[in-house]
Amino acid sequence: MTDAPRTRPSATADDSGHGGLQTFVTAGPSTIIADVAVASGGLDLGPDPHELVCAGLAACTSMTLRLYANRKNWDVTAMHVEVFHHFDADQVPHDRFERVLTLEGNLNEEQRERLFEIAEKCPIHKLLTGGARVVTTVGEQ
Repeated sequence: MTDAPRTRPSATADDSGHGGLQTFVTAGPSTIIADVAVASGGLDLGPDPHELVCAGLAACTSMTLRLYANRKNWDVTAMHVEVFHHFDADQVPHDRFERVLTLEGNLNEEQRERLFEIAEKCPIHKLLTGGARVVTTVGEQ
């Protein structure tokens, strides 16, 4: 394993300090509040961590399909990606993501089918289905 030099982090999370579960999450140039539902101890002020993962899958899918359609000069006028998270206690793995694609434009059935295949090649889809390593270290104070 090689140690790559650390650069700017891909994301950061800072406790809001307000006594709840609200967390300031910064990714790229944007900061949002993450939270959990009131029933889970939060104030429901922002997406929960599972919703953030769903958002990453939805965004990556949309971007992957747009890049492919543009490269092929296909007439995709709009696309909509919905992602649902389910916890199936009786299945392994327990987490399941359901993705629903809606494509608009002048596309034949072969082109539509190809775009559904391309959705499976989205990098976040591959990450979720292939797994990843998480290495935790102690930061400096």
